[in-house]
Amino acid sequence: MANPFVTGPTATETTSSDLPTFKEYAWDYEKDRFLFNADGSHKIVEKNEAIKVWVLHALRCERYRYLAYFDDYGIELEPFVGTGPNDTERSSELFQFVKEGLLVNPYILDVTALSTKLDHKKITMTLQLETVYGSSSIGIEV
Repeated sequence: MANPFVTGPTATETTSSDLPTFKEYAWDYEKDRFLFNADGSHKIVEKNEAIKVWVLHALRCERYRYLAYFDDYGIELEPFVGTGPNDTERSSELFQFVKEGLLVNPYILDVTALSTKLDHKKITMTLQLETVYGSSSIGIEV
């Protein structure tokens, strides 16, 4: 039975026409900082580029740790740190945590792992994001 105290659209009711254009401050991935316009104001990106910035920040935030964020923002990485080997089984479990953390964004419709590379203690994933704006891919390191 549905909770009568929860209001708002459900996942099946949300369409791209209901959502405003997704905007985010531009991010310099190489220097790990915001990008600015010539006048010193923050540069703003939209649609899939903005979703990539949101994904980067969501993946860097440990879920349930910071009171500034809702409980569904971020991912849980602490269970993976120092508890077992980085192998294929752990990487698929890690992908499920990443997918769960990203699908809270109503602009992201699906997340697929295109590739997973194990290099000693580091796992690198290439993710395919299906968004309301189309497909986009992003690489992450854990």
